[in-house]
Amino acid sequence: MFAPRKIADNYRELINSIGFYPSMLAVVFLLFAVFTMSIEYAEFVKALKKYLSVVLVDSEENARTILSTLAGSIISLTVFSFSMVMIVLNTASASLSPRVIPGLITRKSHQMVLGFYLGSIIYSIIMLINIKKIDDNTVAIPALGVLFSLIFGLISLALFVYFIHSISKAIQVDNVLNDLFKHTKNVIKHIIARQDEHIVDCFPDFNQWYSIESSTEGYFKGVHSDKLCAVLAEHNLQLYIVVNQGFFTVKGYPFLKSSRDLSEEPELVEKLLNCFIFYIEEYISDHYRYGLTQISEIAVKAMSPGINDPGTAVKAIDMLSILLIERLKIADTNYSFKHSDSSPLLYLHETSFDELLHDNFTPIRNYAKSDAYVMTNVLEAFKNILFVANDNEDATCSLFNYLTAIIDDINQQINNEYDRKEVTNMLNAISRISPDQGEQLLARFNAPAK
Repeated sequence: MFAPRKIADNYRELINSIGFYPSMLAVVFLLFAVFTMSIEYAEFVKALKKYLSVVLVDSEENARTILSTLAGSIISLTVFSFSMVMIVLNTASASLSPRVIPGLITRKSHQMVLGFYLGSIIYSIIMLINIKKIDDNTVAIPALGVLFSLIFGLISLALFVYFIHSISKAIQVDNVLNDLFKHTKNVIKHIIARQDEHIVDCFPDFNQWYSIESSTEGYFKGVHSDKLCAVLAEHNLQLYIVVNQGFFTVKGYPFLKSSRDLSEEPELVEKLLNCFIFYIEEYISDHYRYGLTQISEIAVKAMSPGINDPGTAVKAIDMLSILLIERLKIADTNYSFKHSDSSPLLYLHETSFDELLHDNFTPIRNYAKSDAYVMTNVLEAFKNILFVANDNEDATCSLFNYLTAIIDDINQQINNEYDRKEVTNMLNAISRISPDQGEQLLARFNAPAK
């Protein structure tokens, strides 16, 4: 039975919210508090308390004071920590890119710390309300619960130190870039490894397949491939996703193609469409393209007048070049063998190398075209990609087409003789890799202005 798309979307939104893990931990602490109270006055616990008497409270006043202090102190830590999270998100949005925020929000280590705070508060309050008078001379004191509350308070102090250290590192641009780079590279390598397991040399003629129209509008961000392939295997069907991930679709747009006509099977079509994910945020785990986009946007942001950090822009450009080199190992048509050993059931249209160059370097080129230092490093990045892609005719053609646009911008924006000499040196290095096309670029660069 397939959950409706709305439920699936709400589930994804829930698990990626900043309050998901804190809420789960709070519930765990609540249950533990109930469990503690259920055994607090059991005979074996009373025997245990005799051995722990040195660390157990023995008066109502001390118990109330300790629990009240712990609850109030941890509430202060929680408020301060949540404030720090909001400051980090605001700073990341202003100085890096709004697109990195979902990744920072879903950082599980920070959510676990906040959840531990909330759980400790709940536990302490439950212990506090369970200090009761039994009669005029006897007060029920949950001594074991107070001990646990004290331990949780000490752990909370240690976690607070860790949280401040971690949150201060999380906002540093070098750490953000490194995390994006590692995560994106891992996603690309995962796709390469999956394709190496099943090599497909010949693909069907998708033009002869039957179109399936979208039943909703929004950004196509991914697919529940395991669930979808199970349906495809059950109905002996193959499917091709025509559009790229991140593509905005409108209702009625033919974004799928099937190996047979499904116009008379609306229930099956609905099952298939319910496996597709539409939402706003960009998570690298869904597709490596989002990691490339975020790195590119950080480079553009670094070149803004308010930040003016060309060093960060250059580092981001170098990372983009390495990731694009890795991307060359992926076929333009991706596929999935889930629930099948003979042939792929699901084909995906990968973002082409040419599109990736345009989408990630065009903002940098337009924003930094008057900065000789950055543009020289862009040329160096392309030289490095060419060195690896020299045997790939399509990729080489895309690179030189884009290099032509870069040279045109440099000719218009950079007139200083020293800067132009540096550009010439870089073009000479490109010429040593691809002599014919490199000479054409040099001739274009040195051509008299019209």
